[in-house]
Amino acid sequence: MTDDERQERPSGGSGDTAAAATGTSTPITPFILGLRIVLLLAAALAVVVAVGIGARGRAGDATVRYACPMHAEVRSANPGECPICRMALERVGFVPGAVKPYLEAAGTVDLRTVDNVKKHNIVDFVRRHALLPVLRELRGPAWVEGDGTVSAIFYNDQIEAMAADEPAVFSPGDAPALTMTVRRTVDAPAAWDRSTSRIRFRAAKGAPRFTVGEAGWLEVSPRPRQVLGVAASAVLQSPEGPYVLAWSGHDYTFVKRPIAVGETFFKQGLAVVLSGLQPNDRVIARATFFVDADRRLGANAGEIALGAPP
Repeated sequence: MTDDERQERPSGGSGDTAAAATGTSTPITPFILGLRIVLLLAAALAVVVAVGIGARGRAGDATVRYACPMHAEVRSANPGECPICRMALERVGFVPGAVKPYLEAAGTVDLRTVDNVKKHNIVDFVRRHALLPVLRELRGPAWVEGDGTVSAIFYNDQIEAMAADEPAVFSPGDAPALTMTVRRTVDAPAAWDRSTSRIRFRAAKGAPRFTVGEAGWLEVSPRPRQVLGVAASAVLQSPEGPYVLAWSGHDYTFVKRPIAVGETFFKQGLAVVLSGLQPNDRVIARATFFVDADRRLGANAGEIALGAPP
């Protein structure tokens, strides 16, 4: 290199040394160096937290899971709240060697999540209801028997509201304008199913006769009625008949109690109770299916078969 070339090159400094080392002309400042260190520390902390969460999740999977009683898809290895409905997650499954904490007696369900009961008001009272005029209709399917009498099917609570010699009007389905005046006989009601019975009516003197087997409707004059009712959503069905989850009388435990029901007014959400419950009894009236499923999952086959308490 000649002397003239050395004179034309600027003198190098620390900035030139750093630029040569990094391959760029921008010098490294203390701010950039500090930012890089902070980012590295944050990444390391995230890795540590992820490892800890994974370990807790695996530990929870090995023992017990939690699930929302209303949303089965919401599950967790740890207790908490459902992000959808905010109900407390309930424990499912069993810890080996642990005692079932939510069953105080065979065939009962203990609502350990008392907050769910208070927060969502799933318990209702059995009470008497005065039926509105639109619900007082006494009308049932009927047909003409071989002896000229008319058989009709009514709900058992409707039959209880009728007199022993109740007058009624029968009209055939294919000619509703034609009517026959009838009166109830002294024959006892014959059970038709768990909620209805068949009663018989004889034709009044001078009333027109219809063909044997003629089917239609039999109508009795409506009248004010009071019935013992429970929320229709509280009633569950089984091969043995309908039942509810009724308060056992202590803590927050509810037991399976068989009942007899009459007419159910689905639009009003009311089921008429004939037996098995008394006014002011408390029952699970909402989310009943899920609460009962929890009872079944927590009970063994012998506990489920016990049925209602004495």
